[in-house]
Amino acid sequence: MEYQQPDLQGQEINLRDYWHVVVKYQWMIITLFIVALITTAIATFNMKPVYRATAQVLIDRENPNILSIKEVMSMDAQDLDYYQTQYKILQSRSLVKAVINTLSLAHHQEFIECSKDKNGQGLLASIKDSIQKPLAFLMPLSVDDTKATVILTPEEIRDKKESVLIDSFLGKLQIEPIMKSHLVNISFLAHDPALAARVANTLAEQYIQHNIKLKYDASISASDWLNQNVGDLKKKMEDSEEALHSYKEQNKIVSLEERQNIIVQKLSELNSAVTEAKTKRISLETLYNQANKFKDNEDALESLPSVMNNALILELKKNYIALLGEYNRESKQYGVKHPNIIKISSQMQALEKKINSEVQKIVNSIKTEYEIAVAQEGVLIEALNQQKEEALDLNKKVIKYNVLKRDSESNQQMFEVVLNRLKETDLTRGLKNSNVRIIDKAEVPETPIKPNQKLNLLLGAIVGLFAGLGMSFFLEYLDNTIKTPDDVKRYLDLPFLAPVPSLDMTETKGIACPELITLHKPKSHITEAYKGLRTSILFSFPDNNPKVLLITSATPGEGKTFTSVNLAITMAQAGSKVVMIDCDMRKSRIHRLLNLKNEKGISNLLIGQCRVEDVLQDGPVSNLKIITCGHHPPNPSELLVSANLKKILEELKTRFDHIIIDSPPLVAVTDSVVISRIVDGVALVIHGGVTSKEAVVQGRDLLKNANASLLGVIINNINLGKQGNYHYYYYSSQYYEDDEGKKQGLGTRG
Repeated sequence: MEYQQPDLQGQEINLRDYWHVVVKYQWMIITLFIVALITTAIATFNMKPVYRATAQVLIDRENPNILSIKEVMSMDAQDLDYYQTQYKILQSRSLVKAVINTLSLAHHQEFIECSKDKNGQGLLASIKDSIQKPLAFLMPLSVDDTKATVILTPEEIRDKKESVLIDSFLGKLQIEPIMKSHLVNISFLAHDPALAARVANTLAEQYIQHNIKLKYDASISASDWLNQNVGDLKKKMEDSEEALHSYKEQNKIVSLEERQNIIVQKLSELNSAVTEAKTKRISLETLYNQANKFKDNEDALESLPSVMNNALILELKKNYIALLGEYNRESKQYGVKHPNIIKISSQMQALEKKINSEVQKIVNSIKTEYEIAVAQEGVLIEALNQQKEEALDLNKKVIKYNVLKRDSESNQQMFEVVLNRLKETDLTRGLKNSNVRIIDKAEVPETPIKPNQKLNLLLGAIVGLFAGLGMSFFLEYLDNTIKTPDDVKRYLDLPFLAPVPSLDMTETKGIACPELITLHKPKSHITEAYKGLRTSILFSFPDNNPKVLLITSATPGEGKTFTSVNLAITMAQAGSKVVMIDCDMRKSRIHRLLNLKNEKGISNLLIGQCRVEDVLQDGPVSNLKIITCGHHPPNPSELLVSANLKKILEELKTRFDHIIIDSPPLVAVTDSVVISRIVDGVALVIHGGVTSKEAVVQGRDLLKNANASLLGVIINNINLGKQGNYHYYYYSSQYYEDDEGKKQGLGTRG
């Protein structure tokens, strides 16, 4: 059955468990602690001291455009990557090479060995040669292999040494920008304090000179470029000005803006006149259409506004109305043939003709005005179109003029800029201005920065201590065995009966059979442990003591026979009648341990060859009887399954207070599982620190599946001196044995 790690969540962490682990592996922890401390001390005191000298420089912002004096002096740069670039320049190989040459570091003792051999390359080369030379006899070089051989020239060898020297220098160099400032610390590490200071100061000075040289080289390059291009720019400017002047002469342009204003003004005036003529023409056209429509209807014509508002027609109509009134009065009085009436009638006819004639004149005048308005509108529109064409033609000229003018102005401006920059560049060429300044020069350090002896020793002690503790807990983690009563509770969820200490050579000295410690040493601490075990078993059932007890284990070699014999002796010494049965029919030991005969035993009883009286043998103490195994049958499991074993136990119950059965291991065979079903209780023996949790859990599950009455667990062969937790159980067992055991009458039949 597969072992499952129990869920420990929610369980209280006992600091004593950690302390027991520390005590258990104390010598390993001490050893690792001492080794780490001594190793650190030896390494620390053998290290050469390293000194660090620091020079502090100020790097102001600057604009990389060197063509303008204003820009050179303002040093106002907006590039956020500028400072990162400067930090990389401080660590550039070219700058480092300049420092090395200035200080002749290639001949300094601190750098000589670095140039000879770096990172053990010489050792690797010698190993490679030692491997290749024996193989050369077996695998001769081909033509291609000989061609692949590389022979370095003296220049290449010098460059390689120089590269190694620069790498060594960069490994000792430290560039540390100071946050929220333009300050930078240039530090150099060396075994020679004076050398460290010289290198830091020289690097700062070389960086300033490098910065000035970059600006000077840029000024020279810019000046050369400007000198090469200023003549071309001047010729281009003159050509553009000549083209502009020729265009003005060809198109007779004196004042282009004034001419544009006149044309625009004319366009505006003509546009207004056309609008007014069009409005007038539309009005006359409407009136003309009405008159033409009512030309055959005199009454309708007289209703025209121009007719109705005509003063002459109004006067004629007024006279006509007066004659009409007079005609009506006198015609009533004199009749129509009266001379006055005829005269009035003639006058009225004359007035009517006059009115019609005037109306016709007005109609004719409307037509004339309309035709004039149409003609006038056409003339104005034609003038407007001509003016527009003139404006468009002028716009085309303006566009071309502006293009030539802008080209001329641009060329002139570019020429002036280049000319000014050329003059400024000539001035700045000799200006040795730098945006880098040394704030603090490096001083010769008095104390080394490493090794820090106190810190190293402290770290060595801490590392050694934690290494020992880590290894201890790692070994404890790998130790998958049952060792303590807490392990029994945590992993098995079973009661803990008692611990059985390991045999002490001083206590067993002079004893022929050390396994019978309870017989030969009744006052030893192991005997006391078995007394405590006896008490725990007897009190497992407060109402009725278990009469039939099975002692078994999960795996072989855990001391179940040793436990069974000593428990039986202890119970017999207490006055109880005890019989012990060796049911391990595969590997019986009790008869050899007690020096008894094994001609007849439990196997003979089970097959009915003899009676109980025939197999009972006296034990080493009074009140103790032994039933050995007898002959080893070929089928022990089938023999134990039979009902005979139960009958035998029932008979023995009437004659003995306690029956102790020693059986085979649970995991190996099924004999113990078969017996566990018919006994009052089962005690599981565990070899402390040896038996794995998986095996014990598997044995426990086998008993639970058989519905056996599992009393608890006995941890055998442990060292009480190293497991402080057992003292509680040990003294507790003594208390029950010495105090309560006598009160309960443990020696009587129970």
